[in-house]
Amino acid sequence: MPFLTFPDPPGPYAVGQCDAFWKEEWGEGDKKKQIVVRIFYPVDKDVADKYEMAHWLPEKENATAGQYAEAYAKFMWRPGTLASWLGSLAFLPLMPNVSTKTLDSAPAASTPEKFRPVIYSHGLGGNRSCYSAVCVGLASHGYFVVAPEHTDGSAAISIHPDQTVVNHTYVPAKSQITGRQHRIPGGFTSTLIPERDKKPITQYQLRRKQLDHRVAEIQFLVDCLQHVTAGDERVPLPEHLSGGKMLGRLDMDRLSAVGHSFGASTCITVCKQDERFKACVAHDAWLFPLSGEMMQATLRVPTLFLTADTFDMLWPEEGKKVLDSFLIRSHEDNVDVQVVGVVGTKHQNYSDFPVLAPDLLMSIGVAGPTEPVKAMEIIHRLDSSFLEHHLSGSTTVYHVPEDVQGDTKEHEVDAWARTRSTVRVGVFTNDSEAGAKHVM
Repeated sequence: MPFLTFPDPPGPYAVGQCDAFWKEEWGEGDKKKQIVVRIFYPVDKDVADKYEMAHWLPEKENATAGQYAEAYAKFMWRPGTLASWLGSLAFLPLMPNVSTKTLDSAPAASTPEKFRPVIYSHGLGGNRSCYSAVCVGLASHGYFVVAPEHTDGSAAISIHPDQTVVNHTYVPAKSQITGRQHRIPGGFTSTLIPERDKKPITQYQLRRKQLDHRVAEIQFLVDCLQHVTAGDERVPLPEHLSGGKMLGRLDMDRLSAVGHSFGASTCITVCKQDERFKACVAHDAWLFPLSGEMMQATLRVPTLFLTADTFDMLWPEEGKKVLDSFLIRSHEDNVDVQVVGVVGTKHQNYSDFPVLAPDLLMSIGVAGPTEPVKAMEIIHRLDSSFLEHHLSGSTTVYHVPEDVQGDTKEHEVDAWARTRSTVRVGVFTNDSEAGAKHVM
């Protein structure tokens, strides 16, 4: 199978790619938001051969591909270990040279139709580049996709033009962090867990704080998109998109959110809170960080949950209960919520890594048995068909397209879920009950 190669965009458009740094230039208060984003957008196919392919890893905004390659390796193998060092040696020569099937500095497509905006939220250890395959698929179907690099410590790394570096926050694999002696030396960050704070913190408390931070960043990005389509130059764009070129080009009435893992729970939450969103797609959602109130909620917008064969070994039973509750409560309120399993996939099949190194990641069990490029094609088909169905104004229930029905499986709601059985919030399945709160 191909190595370090992306598939071609599946839709009718070619795809452009650029990075931008957006800072809050309005509002009050000293804590102004700022975030690096990657933008994927439709381009006319007849001009595609005039532009060079864009690089996968960030190489602009004062960041280097090597810094991101090293951060990926550290996240996968943990810093300070031999595996991390060896992983860095493997990543550094290869990853900076990978190009996406996107065009660098190409103008946006000349279609009279407005682009439908999408915000894509990455998972733990991700960043603005590592879901390029999914984002390119959406952009090739007419979406203007903004992929932020969250600054809550969940990204592998985030580097801003002023050389501010937000490193990944490493935590133990248990939900209960019982005391200072068990904290990772120098770990977490002073903004999340002050060094002088002697009060133990649970992983749930940490993730809840990160989730709130992420939701606020997504809402800020919606503000930015509204300024972009209004022609407000306070939200800077690269030259090929600036100077009024995006004036009136975004259909903010058809805004959606898509995310993976922690990013999926981010999107579920922001779509519940912010009425500007009209649809949501959650890729193998990590539901552990949700608030107890959110776990009991009826989802506000049509939502598609795509699930892998296995995920979340730390919270499987509770996560299933929450997912079933979303289905039952939302259907009772006539909100179209669907859960579709993609056969032969694992959690990382929604990211770029299995697409780039399919044989390796299948052999070590990171990717499922379905060939990763085919799995990504199925994900593209489900994402685009669901969003098209609901953003076009349909009020009917979404059905999986016939051409991928054989590659998907229906989600079965357990009988006990219909009795609203309780969920142990904030505690992993194998942990003690200490600190648990029961909802449902």
